Amino acid sequence: MMPDEKKPIPWGLPPLRSEVIAKQQQQQKEEETDVAAVKVVDNEKAQQLDTTVDQQNVGTLRPKKTIDGGCYYEHGSGADGYTALGQHGASSGMGMSLRKRMGVFLVGIGMLSGAALYVHSCVCDPNAINPPMFSAATRSTSAGTLEAVQQLLDGGFDSSNTVAWDRLAEMTDLYGHRMTSSAAYDRSARWVVRTANGDSGMQAYTEPVFVDDWRRGHESLHLFVPTRPGGRVKIPMLGLGNSAPTPPAGVEADVVPVHSFDELARLGNQTIAGKAVLFNFPYTGYANVGRFRFQGAAEAEKYGARAVLVRTLAPDTSFESVHTGISQRARIPAASISLADANFIERMYQRARAGVSAKHVYPRVKLTMHSQLRKHAKKSANVIIDVKGAESPEQIVLLSGHFDSWDVGVGAMDDGAGAFLAWEAARMIAQLPRRPKRSIRVVMWNNEETFQRGAKAYYKQHKDEIKNHWFAVESDSGVFDPWGLAVDADERLVGVLRSYGADLLKVLGAGNITSSNVEEPGEDIAILCRNGVPCAGFLSRNPENDAAPGTLPWETHYFRHHHANSDRIEIIDKHQLRRSAAALAAWSYLIADM
Repeated sequence: MMPDEKKPIPWGLPPLRSEVIAKQQQQQKEEETDVAAVKVVDNEKAQQLDTTVDQQNVGTLRPKKTIDGGCYYEHGSGADGYTALGQHGASSGMGMSLRKRMGVFLVGIGMLSGAALYVHSCVCDPNAINPPMFSAATRSTSAGTLEAVQQLLDGGFDSSNTVAWDRLAEMTDLYGHRMTSSAAYDRSARWVVRTANGDSGMQAYTEPVFVDDWRRGHESLHLFVPTRPGGRVKIPMLGLGNSAPTPPAGVEADVVPVHSFDELARLGNQTIAGKAVLFNFPYTGYANVGRFRFQGAAEAEKYGARAVLVRTLAPDTSFESVHTGISQRARIPAASISLADANFIERMYQRARAGVSAKHVYPRVKLTMHSQLRKHAKKSANVIIDVKGAESPEQIVLLSGHFDSWDVGVGAMDDGAGAFLAWEAARMIAQLPRRPKRSIRVVMWNNEETFQRGAKAYYKQHKDEIKNHWFAVESDSGVFDPWGLAVDADERLVGVLRSYGADLLKVLGAGNITSSNVEEPGEDIAILCRNGVPCAGFLSRNPENDAAPGTLPWETHYFRHHHANSDRIEIIDKHQLRRSAAALAAWSYLIADM
């Protein structure tokens, strides 16, 4: 048993009803004793007192109204500190009865007030921490652990703490995006290590990762429209990551829109060969439509296509934005265009097929992409920050987010906020006077956006220590107001986490637990999950509509800015980031002390 297990639970317990009644009965007895000790004088003596009072007491009589219309005179205190009350205009017996009735009345009011406060705190506010209602798992947790967790949860409400947001803003302002293999990535990593080593109780360092070097180069897309000035329209586009380049002079081809891989196969070589294929589809969720970006070029290449255009993977309300992302490398180039331009091209195609007017021509594009790829060309790094545990420092609770981004925007949301969330949670824990039993490790992964080389390098380097990884958490779905965890672990551990969430984390709205079937814990920690480490994804609510994970509305805000130029620091709210960090810190501390 830890010595601190004997300490009282840090937050105040609501008084038991029996304790309230006993205290009030004691107060009533003391009140009655005081009344019995009062020297009551009758009306005649009171009148005499009015005329014969000593000069030394002149001015000390202060009339006070009674409930029944009588009047008390309060005398100045004597040498013993006693203040006598002399009633005027009522019998002493009636005065005693009124005092008793008043005492009973006040006791009743006190009981009702206490009951109301108890009901309000325990029933009307379901998000308040209520120790008498704790589950067995939480009751068995040491008082020292609960006290530390309370401090972390309280930190979520400290509006003066904007450290995580300030640091994320500073880094992205200084160095911009963190494309894997870029100089900006390396400069940003060194900045984090230097800054984290200035935090008390933290040790920051890097571990090597070898990554591919894909560079976008010059790129452009033009749509030929004879009725427009100059006969063509410049279409905003982004080459998809890992894509093959076009020839130096570009590719010029007619465009054939398709809406599924099945339709592509039905059209076959006869229709597709020599054409540019446009994958145009409604947004029905990232997991449903992501295959067109990732596999589109490889599938279209089978039927002789010369290039692929993919409608951007974003909610339908983001009709002008263009998003990049990884694609399976094929021999033909692949680029992303906006929802609006995808629909524009398809309308041209449908009108040309209808043959209503000679002005309606089949869409034709010229695509130029001068991208370059060098495999395993760059030695880069994961960023690691450790907070050593007090009892079993070799055992690790791992908190993470990926550090690399695409070369558009600055990667503040994807996934700078996730990486800095983990850093801030560890910093909050390091500031506590009581360290958790096990170590807290932050990993900012490299190369998540393409091939998870950072995760693979970490596993290879720490393969013999995986058994000491107690738990792993990743945040890579945006950091807004906290919601809870998507857990991949055995039922016993899930049950304990549910108890902690319901009893404690609810104060920040972060106590929800769902399964990994609803949302995967994370790309980078997947290799740890597969090798027996209990895992969880840290999840937030949608700040636009408060939607919870597991529903289509939940992902709309995140994917509106995902892999796009709009991924800037303004997407992240400094107070939401702090509350999420406090929630992750509390979860981590509880798990580290299990």
